[in-house]
Amino acid sequence: MDILAQNVFAKQGVGWFDPEHPDHAHRPGHVDPIDRQQGPPIKIAIDQCHKRGMMFLAKFRMADRHRGGERGLIARRKDLWNKDFGNGAMDYRQDEIRDWVFAIVDEILRRFDVDGFEFNYIRHMNMFPKATAAESHPIMTKFVRRVRQRLEVESKQQGRKLLLGVRVPQTLEECHQLGYDVPTWIKEGLIDYVAPCDFFYPDFNAKYEEFAALTRSSDCLLFPTVPPLLCRTDDVGLMRPENYRAAVRNMYAAGADGILQFNDMYHWVRRFHSRYPGPQSGYPTALAWLRQMRRPEGFDFLPRHYLFLPLWPRNPPSGFHKRDSIVLKRTMGSSGKYHFRIAENLTRPGLAAELIVTASRSAPGDRLEFSLNGKVVPSGQIKVTWNKTGREAQYGRPLQPCLTFMFRLDSLPTKFGDNQLGAKVIVLDEAGQGNIVIDELEVTVLPPPRS
Repeated sequence: MDILAQNVFAKQGVGWFDPEHPDHAHRPGHVDPIDRQQGPPIKIAIDQCHKRGMMFLAKFRMADRHRGGERGLIARRKDLWNKDFGNGAMDYRQDEIRDWVFAIVDEILRRFDVDGFEFNYIRHMNMFPKATAAESHPIMTKFVRRVRQRLEVESKQQGRKLLLGVRVPQTLEECHQLGYDVPTWIKEGLIDYVAPCDFFYPDFNAKYEEFAALTRSSDCLLFPTVPPLLCRTDDVGLMRPENYRAAVRNMYAAGADGILQFNDMYHWVRRFHSRYPGPQSGYPTALAWLRQMRRPEGFDFLPRHYLFLPLWPRNPPSGFHKRDSIVLKRTMGSSGKYHFRIAENLTRPGLAAELIVTASRSAPGDRLEFSLNGKVVPSGQIKVTWNKTGREAQYGRPLQPCLTFMFRLDSLPTKFGDNQLGAKVIVLDEAGQGNIVIDELEVTVLPPPRS
């Protein structure tokens, strides 16, 4: 890694050091038992990063509202809460809230040798009441500008540039509606990197080109984010190296300058919590996967596995539904289309690629015709499997009984980038009931052997 951004501030208080500011309170955490002879944990982490040529950024959860745990000003002053969301959600229309957050920014710069800050707007996205969020851009931009000015003063004193990065919702439309004027932040040089991100899951179909169009003419870098969990309702699945390689390949193709990773500890969280999916052995082995994310050109001789899943079947945190699907009515000829992107040239000799389509709520005798970018897939090339019991929760996202269709892609007209899968009902099982739903695709790419 080049940068470690460690969370130190949220509504639950300040972690990794004891704040001097009277309106801020310490939040106990896993690092508190560390021997303090070398200073508080934040200083130890900074020193260890700098020894390795890495930057350390103090990360702020700007809109966190996990239940309970409020400390400091936000605990005493419920009149400063965002009434639309409760749970200690902060209302950034209030001058006192912005001053409170800025105070800990200033204290960290005075006391510790940080390389800057990352503001995480993803937890939990809503910093303004719903009715006024879209018109609150000037408020948040003024705050970001204030932090940038403080960083510029400190940068001149230290003789080095201090960074400000932001992690924001995954589309500019979401950012706009929530009150984050990302285009202005980039245009004015207020931020050094922008990391678009879903609340919790990796989106293999995300179109980061709209962010790249803003960053490529500026000094701001684009770091799309790839989390380890797969989708809502899947409590056991985790990204594997072949999934990371696929997701990152799409990100670099869309204009990414690098990759931001978060919640990586899910790969080994059972080391200290028994109810999470990641095994104890995930640390440190999962760290090796980070090395692969740095250089996508090295992926050509490693397998890739693209996953297109319904990240949020309902109630997405940002309020924006991004669930791709084909819904086929139980009538002959019913059809639909699903768009998916793969940063792959599948015409390479020796390469093998397969598309796996899962059709839930189907019956064993149902048959579908598929097309790829307008060309019908010959029925003789399609393998069909009937999954009588669907998918049980212990194996991933639960599904009702379903059909799975599999066919090779390397002989079909695929495109580097966006592709279109068409599906049409050609045979119906009389025992079937309800619409057939396709909201899960997978693409596996097996590279040719090294010569």
